[in-house]
Amino acid sequence: MWYSPGPCGGEGGNWATAGWWQVDPGGTVHTDVWTANRYFYIYAEAEDGAVWGGDYGPVYATNQAFQGCLNIANSQEFPIGMAQIDAGWWFWSYITYTMTLE
Repeated sequence: MWYSPGPCGGEGGNWATAGWWQVDPGGTVHTDVWTANRYFYIYAEAEDGAVWGGDYGPVYATNQAFQGCLNIANSQEFPIGMAQIDAGWWFWSYITYTMTLE
């Protein structure tokens, strides 16, 4: 989830959501996300049941790949709690942020 008031303004709560990338152990995922906010949010699940999430949200997800806005849900979606990531003061520039989930 990332701040995106243009496409997700109004009912969308100013936050865009997208999800489910399958990542093999040791693998990487590259997304093309632009935000004018230092915070973004993540949620991840492992095949062994481990979960990385938090108290932010809920964000509504489906079991399939999805892309949408925070406050817009449909009957096939379920709520998940996101973990907050602080990208720091350089959030306004194009950066690569690497996360290791252990």
